[in-house]
Amino acid sequence: MKLKDYQNDVLESLSGYLRTLEARRQEAEEFVEFQKTKGRPVALADYCRETWEALNAERKLPRVKDRQGHEAALAYIGRKDGMGRPVPNLCLKVPTGGGKTLLACAAVERIYTEYFKKQTGLVLWIVPSEAIYSQTWKRFANREDPYRQMLERASGGRVKLLEKDDSFTRQDVENYLCVLLMLQAGACANPHFL
Repeated sequence: MKLKDYQNDVLESLSGYLRTLEARRQEAEEFVEFQKTKGRPVALADYCRETWEALNAERKLPRVKDRQGHEAALAYIGRKDGMGRPVPNLCLKVPTGGGKTLLACAAVERIYTEYFKKQTGLVLWIVPSEAIYSQTWKRFANREDPYRQMLERASGGRVKLLEKDDSFTRQDVENYLCVLLMLQAGACANPHFL
């Protein structure tokens, strides 16, 4: 399936973000390791924020207009894991009919190959309605479908498709690209699910 020019532009922006994120993460981890050798343990710097700020300074991130029509940078919204470490997050904004699922599959492929540099892990794929859930499941389950083929490339042919009630293990996540498909309402109904 051939991507449109604007989809390729979005993916190139994603790759630029991933390169900068990787460089900042490596710097932050190297600093922590250096400080450990000196007997001074320090917390991992917020390399996600540093990436955002660097890309904003280079004007490589989208800008918004305020009420007076002046351009402004979007605010950084940080995320932390359960141990207080920074977690990268981003949003790809695509108009209706713009190929969001196609773009998301291509993004998963890039994120896993360019940033994680591995082909296994867990992707939580949340959809807004039962109709889209059914469509997405049908396409992901079909090995001939272009969406599934993108996921297969990302995983080296080791995709494990899951629904919310399916069981999976740590070994599954270590050996497959597990794609857990969920309805948005299902994630909201039980906040302890994840």
